Formats: sequence, C-alpha cells, structure tokens
Amino acid sequence: MKYMSSAGDHKVEKPGRLLARAARVSSNLKWPFVGTIALAIVATVIRLIGPLIVRGGIDSGIAEGDKRAILAAAGLYVGTLILQYFATAASQFSVAWVGEQYLLQLRGLVFRRMLALDMGFFGRSKSGVLVSRMTADIESLQEFASDGAVMALSNLLTVIGVSIALVFVDWQMAVAVFAIVSVLLGVTRVFQRQARKAYDMVRERIGRVLATLQEGITGVRVVQAFTEEGNQASNFGRVNEGHFEANMAAARAISWYFPVVAFLRVIAIGSALAIGAMRVIDGTMSIGTLVAFLLYLDWFFQPIINLSNVYNLLQSALAALSKLFTIIDEPAVIKDREGAYDLPEPVRGEIDVDHVRFSYLPDTLVLDDVSLHVDAGERLAVVGETGSGKSTIAKLVMRFYDPQSGSVSIDGKNLSDLTKDSRVGAMALIPQDGFLFSGTLRDNLTYADPDATDDDVWRVLSTMGIDDWIRSLPDGLDTEVRERGSRFSSGEQQLVALARAFLADPAIIVLDEATSNLDPETEVRVEKALSVLLEGRTSVVIAHRLRSAERADRVVMIDAGKVIANGTHDELVATSPNYKELVDVWTIGLA
Repeated sequence: MKYMSSAGDHKVEKPGRLLARAARVSSNLKWPFVGTIALAIVATVIRLIGPLIVRGGIDSGIAEGDKRAILAAAGLYVGTLILQYFATAASQFSVAWVGEQYLLQLRGLVFRRMLALDMGFFGRSKSGVLVSRMTADIESLQEFASDGAVMALSNLLTVIGVSIALVFVDWQMAVAVFAIVSVLLGVTRVFQRQARKAYDMVRERIGRVLATLQEGITGVRVVQAFTEEGNQASNFGRVNEGHFEANMAAARAISWYFPVVAFLRVIAIGSALAIGAMRVIDGTMSIGTLVAFLLYLDWFFQPIINLSNVYNLLQSALAALSKLFTIIDEPAVIKDREGAYDLPEPVRGEIDVDHVRFSYLPDTLVLDDVSLHVDAGERLAVVGETGSGKSTIAKLVMRFYDPQSGSVSIDGKNLSDLTKDSRVGAMALIPQDGFLFSGTLRDNLTYADPDATDDDVWRVLSTMGIDDWIRSLPDGLDTEVRERGSRFSSGEQQLVALARAFLADPAIIVLDEATSNLDPETEVRVEKALSVLLEGRTSVVIAHRLRSAERADRVVMIDAGKVIANGTHDELVATSPNYKELVDVWTIGLA
C-alpha cells in the first residue's frame, strides 16, 4: 500500500450512467419523483389543450359567425389557463422539493465520506479543492435543482407533447417540420460534445483557483514578509487565466449554437405558414387548424431553446456530480477489517512498534525497520531532526496510516485487528495547536464525551487547576470560542484541548509537542496541566524542545527513518554523540 498523490484532469462519466448512479443515492425519493413527473404531465396536457380550443373557436365560431361558440371557446380557454396555473405551480414546487431533498442527502453523504477517509487522502488533496467540492460543486447542483430541473422537465414534456399534437393536427406539415428538427438535433449533438468538454474543464479550473486563493490568503503573512506579493499574484493570475480560457471555450460553443437554433425556428415557422396558407386557399385545411399548428410550432421550438439553455446548467451539474462521486468512491484505506474485535478492557496502554517499514510515496522510505516498546504508564519522548520520521511514528500509533510491513500493537493487539471505536476510545491526540470548534467551551470540552455532565467537566478543570480561569470568563462554560477558538490565546486553546483529552480518559496520549508554540510563562501553565493529564497514562511525545526530553522516562532518537539511540535523557547524553549534539543545539537555543 502506497500513499501517493494523484494528478491529471478528471474525466466525467457517461451522462446516462452518471444519472443512473445519482438516482441510486436517494432511492427513498423514488415515489416523490414519480409523483412530480405525474404532476408535470398533467400540467403539460392541460396546456396542450389550449390550441385545440382556439381551433374550435375559430372554425366553429368565427368562420361560422356563431358568437355563442366563440364565448364558449373563450370561457373554456380561460378555465384551462386557471387549471394550468395550479397544476404548474404544484409541479414546480414538487420538482424543487425533490431537488432540495436530494441535495440535502448528497451533502450529508459526501461530508460523512470525507470524515471517514484516512489522513493519506487529506495529505495528497488540497484543502481548497475539497472546499470547492462542497461549495462551488454543490452550488452548481443547487442552481440546477432550483431552476434547471423545473425548466428541463416542463420543457422536455412540452416538446414530447407538442410533437404528438403536431402529428394529430396535421401529420403532413408535421413531417416537414420534423425534417428541419432533424437538422437541429444534429447541430445540438455537436454543441453538446463541445459544451461537455468545456464545462468539465471549467469545474477542474475553478478548483485550482480556489486552492491557489486559499493558499495565498492563509500564507499572506509569509508572502508579505518576503515581499512576494508580485510573484504570488502572478501565480494566481496564471491559474485565473486558465479558468478564463475554460469559460471562453464554453462561451464559444454557446455563441454559434443559439443563433443556429433561432434561424432554424424562423425557417420552420415560415415554411409552415407558407404551406398552410396555400392549403387554406385550396380548401384542404381550415384557418383554425393552421392557427393551432402555428401555436404548437412556436411552443415546439421555444422549449428546445430553453432545453439548450438548461443544458449548460446540466453539464455544470453533471461535472460537479462526477467530482463529488470521486470523493464518495475514494477507498477508505484505514477501516475495520472483517473479524475486527474490541480492545480488551481494562486497557493497560502498552505499545509495541515491531519492525515497521513505512513510506508515503513509492521508493521513499520514511521509517526503515523501526522497533519500539513503550511500557504501560511510561512517558516516551521521540526526538530527531526535521524529516527524520518522528511524527510518522505518532501517526502510526494513532493508526492514521498502516505500515507497509511490520505492525503496531496496543497491549499485544495489532491495531489493524481492532475496531475503530475501541481503538480510538483508548487514545487521544493533542496536536501543537489545540484546535477548537465553533461553539461554546462546554461543546469543545465534551466533544469526545457528549454524555459528560457539567459536574464531570468541573471536576476535570479543577484537577488540572484551570477551573478558576473558566469561572472568570463572563459566560463560564457557555462562553463562545468563535471560529477556530480565535477568542482565546494559543495557550488557552491548548489548555482546553488538554482538558478535552482528560475528560475522554484515554489510556494512551500522543502529543505533537503541545508546548512548542507557547511563550515561557504560558508553557509553565500548560506543563502543569499536562503533568496531571499524563499521570498514570502511557504517552508518546514528539519532542521539539529539550525540556520535553528531560521530563520523559525514556528518549528515542530517530534519524533517516531508523532508531539510532534509546535510553533515558542522561544515558543518551553520556553515550550517544548524535543525541549529545542535538542537546547542545537545544541548549544554545535556550541561551
């Protein structure tokens, strides 16, 4: 198994197959969809009755000079308009409801799938592209569901209904019209191929634009610090230009297609008028029949034009749908195997890393035959230069990844044989930045244990010695932390993260140096809370500072993916030149 990045433009599935698959996403909407189709058919049939009523009014009323027939036709026509209004309103609401229900379920499905994917997926995927899937792509589907679907259904049924009506009114002129329509269908086929290719490209390029935009905004301080505004803007300009070119390809297809449709419409109506007029003069067609045929013919081409407009929305929606399915189809590398079992209770917290080899990319080993043992309750510090592989060990212990060979075990049980719930329940990760979710302090503290009571929360806060700080806040546990915890300092965020882990009561704590980004005063405060949290628990600390190594029961040094030193801090200072050199560097940094 290799965790590789993927590249290349994404290809959209065949529309028919894609739509069939899309229908299977929400099979529970089958009957509401059938009801929607039925309402649309009723609305279309009521509308198609109108020209036949006009024909009767002209032939039986105007031509015969029968005022009563004219008034009856007019009243009947008004009645059908009223019925058409209510039927159309019900049909449009039904289509919109089904579309919004579908998007509601699809959004939930995609988001749940994203959350279930392994860290390898997020490592090789740009966050801006993923955000675009849930924003720009969903917006395309939203636009089609709210506008395009209603228009597509009503106009498609109108085209079918009018085709039948034209044959019913006068099949000879209908054959002549259909000959022109065959030319239109051929032109439309060419347009569809061009438009599909263009909109596939548009969806791909907008993802790149959003990714580049997010990267520039997120890293704006670095950009300004190195006065790279010009280069960053140029890079965005190139990506933006690619998006412009993709949209212009779509615009070129549209610019020639719609004038052709309009031209063929004029030809068809003109031909029908000329042929019909001659037949009226010859007495082989009534004036009412000619008027009804022309009304139907006008209704025939306008829906085709509308469908061509809808096609743009449909292509955008299909491309968006295909991109969303790539996330749904992404295989979950880290998942419960068949026969997985719960980690036996009570969890001691003993960790074994046995002859592990691991790589993110093919032929680039990050860990090479690494073996470690951590006793229950032991505090192990993992040190090494940047890129040595120390953070990868923490990720393997948390089972964010699986090794290519070897195994990682808890209490002698291979992580890959354990159920996710039992494994996750036994461990907690505390990263460098104590990430907080929008909401209240209570929401964040009980995130891993939603059933915890306020008494449970205050007991943990008191044990950690931070209850006075929480009580000093105006709203206490109901204090809003704001987006990403922006209401609090980095140290305060880390304290909340530690309390959250403490409340979950894990047997194993994995820390990616929780104090490395803090000032000395805040670091002391966090370290006090950390010492309470780690008491009696197994901990693996990715150490970036000398103090973390000194406080550990044992230190392991990693270099180029191999363990090169293993012992207490004092032992390694005395026996390992590599570790001694690292300590000297840390000491100089503290001076």
